[in-house]
Amino acid sequence: MKKILIIEDDPDIGTLIKKILESSHYDAKVAPTGEEGLKLYKQDKPDLIILDLSLPDIDGIDVCRIIRRADEITPIFILSARNEEIDRIMGLELGADDYISKPFSIRELKARIDAFFRRWSISNGKTSLGLANISGEGELVRGPLRIDPIRRRVSSGEDILPISRKEFDILYLLASSPGKVFSREMILDAIWGVEWEGFERMIDSHIKRIRSKLEKHNLHPEWIETIWGVGYRFNDNYEKLVTRAATTQVNN
Repeated sequence: MKKILIIEDDPDIGTLIKKILESSHYDAKVAPTGEEGLKLYKQDKPDLIILDLSLPDIDGIDVCRIIRRADEITPIFILSARNEEIDRIMGLELGADDYISKPFSIRELKARIDAFFRRWSISNGKTSLGLANISGEGELVRGPLRIDPIRRRVSSGEDILPISRKEFDILYLLASSPGKVFSREMILDAIWGVEWEGFERMIDSHIKRIRSKLEKHNLHPEWIETIWGVGYRFNDNYEKLVTRAATTQVNN
């Protein structure tokens, strides 16, 4: 039985979500504050977290940040009345897997959770959910780079590159088809599994961070090329590239 932690200060909303999820055979718990939510997260190790941003003690964005610092795997669904673009982008860039605005449909929330776990089952834990339908090849070897979806590790020679979950997903997607151009919309749909109209610039931020870990010169990227007006592609002439070691990264 999948365990779901609901961090929501509104008792009516929290109770409603809990009852609906339990009727669908989920094990759901509600935490009314950020502090209690973090405590239950550490104790119970839930399979998914539903997180409200407007909590009485700790801002939900900070709760998401705290969890993501230690855990890149546990899915987080943000549920919030904050509908400003900056809040949505910040939540997703911090590693949230979905962002649902209040007022919301309880049936839609349940449907998104069900769909999320179905994709998780298909991927069998080997790749990110969105990547389950993209590649089943396993480890990718691109010149000196090894991209391992089972251990979710990117390495260059003996060096393991520090990379977040979403950064890994985007890199794996691009590297799975060297030379193929992916638009920002295609990347959003593949990684997050839904359309995020107006959120294309979020992809640029992720690409920038990936490049900072792969490229010798950030201003002249070789691994991930920008196709102006279209999107990005992984260099299909990768055999001639040499990535810098993670331990000797230099900010450009």
